[in-house]
Amino acid sequence: MKIRICTTHGLSLLEVFIIVAAIGLLIVFLLPMLASRSRVPAARVRCVSNLKQVGLGFRIYADDQEDQFPWMVSTNFNPTNTSGSRELTNSPEVFRHFQAASNELASPKILICPKDDQRNNAPDFANFSNRNASYFVNLDVAPSQPQTLLSGDRNIIGGKMVSPNLMLAPIGGPLSWTESMHVRQGNVGLADGSVQQLISQKVNQQVAALTNAVMRLAIP
Repeated sequence: MKIRICTTHGLSLLEVFIIVAAIGLLIVFLLPMLASRSRVPAARVRCVSNLKQVGLGFRIYADDQEDQFPWMVSTNFNPTNTSGSRELTNSPEVFRHFQAASNELASPKILICPKDDQRNNAPDFANFSNRNASYFVNLDVAPSQPQTLLSGDRNIIGGKMVSPNLMLAPIGGPLSWTESMHVRQGNVGLADGSVQQLISQKVNQQVAALTNAVMRLAIP
């Protein structure tokens, strides 16, 4: 009977070096891609969180003002020492609607989408302007209808622009998002404080389901 002796050979130093080098190259090429993908969802989540805080702030304001949002309340001080922005609904100064609810919104930082590279944080509401806001407001929102559109990313398009900062929606074609910020995707806040993440194909359908009336969107 013949006895067969099996021998095994370990990897040579050169083979080990080649394997390590290949793994290193894979890591070099894959890490930036993975990092980029992880940043996008994180930014989107932060934007959603911002809009939820905006919705809550406006809701608190409305609860103190007989179910009226800032743009429904006069700019003159009322008995509760709170001013609104009603006389500024046709003004290009969209930031005034947020400024009127500054006590409830607490910080202007929540009004900046982390993916909006054309806007920057304001140190406080005293130095606040359109350049410090990433979100539109719906001037025709119905506080008594919780599923009405309240706010959303400013890169919404498709309505009829009656001025540089005022859009009639959904008149003028289907609403959608531009390539900026979330790349043809966007977030909208509803009057009940919830936030919807919508792709371009769904935004018009969602808005149409919320209201049958023309909406005036004030866009900073």
